[in-house]
Amino acid sequence: MFIHNQFIDTVQGAKKQFVETFIKDATFKSELIKLIDAQAAATKTSVDACLAIATAFTKNTTALMYPNKGAK
Repeated sequence: MFIHNQFIDTVQGAKKQFVETFIKDATFKSELIKLIDAQAAATKTSVDACLAIATAFTKNTTALMYPNKGAK
């Protein structure tokens, strides 16, 4: 269910590792880390919103197509 968060964390972790390895200027490195963290937060929010929309769409479409489901 939360596999998208794990994937996002993996990609952002790889970016951080690249920055830690190849960027020598401490000020620039810290700003890039802040940027990567902001990207991760924005991406997670976007994915959560898309999943909420898809879930609502599926639920409403199912209710429309099968209005008497569960009724006896």
